[in-house]
Amino acid sequence: MTTIFSVCALAMLCAALYAAIRRTSPEYALGLSAACCALVLLSAVKLLGPVLSFLRELQSLSGLNAALMAPVLKTVAIGFLTQISGAFCQDAGEQALAKSVELTGVFLAAYTALPLAGQVLELLQKLMGG
Repeated sequence: MTTIFSVCALAMLCAALYAAIRRTSPEYALGLSAACCALVLLSAVKLLGPVLSFLRELQSLSGLNAALMAPVLKTVAIGFLTQISGAFCQDAGEQALAKSVELTGVFLAAYTALPLAGQVLELLQKLMGG
C-alpha cells in the first residue's frame, strides 16, 4: 500500500512540475516526464519478483512447458512498453506517432503470441482425434 502512495505522490509532483515548465521549456518537461516514469517503474520492479516466482511455481506444478509461458510474459512486456512509449509521444504532441506505436505494439503482441496459439491448435487437434 505504501508503494502506491509513494508512486501517486511522485506522479502528482512530477505532473505539477511538468505543467509549470512545459510552456517555457518543453524539452526539459519531456525529460522530467521520462525521469519520473523511470522512477515510478523502478518502484514497481520489486513487485515483479513475487509474480515471476508464482508463475514459475505454477508452471512447475502444472507441468506446462516453459515455451508456453514465454510468449505470455513477452506479450505483457510489449503492452507495457507500448503504452509508455505512446504516452511519451502524446506528451510530445505527436498523436499520429503515438497511434502508430500502439498499432505496432498490437501487431507485435499478436506475432509474439503465435507460438502459444500454435500449441493451443495442436492441443485441440489431439483432443479432436486428429
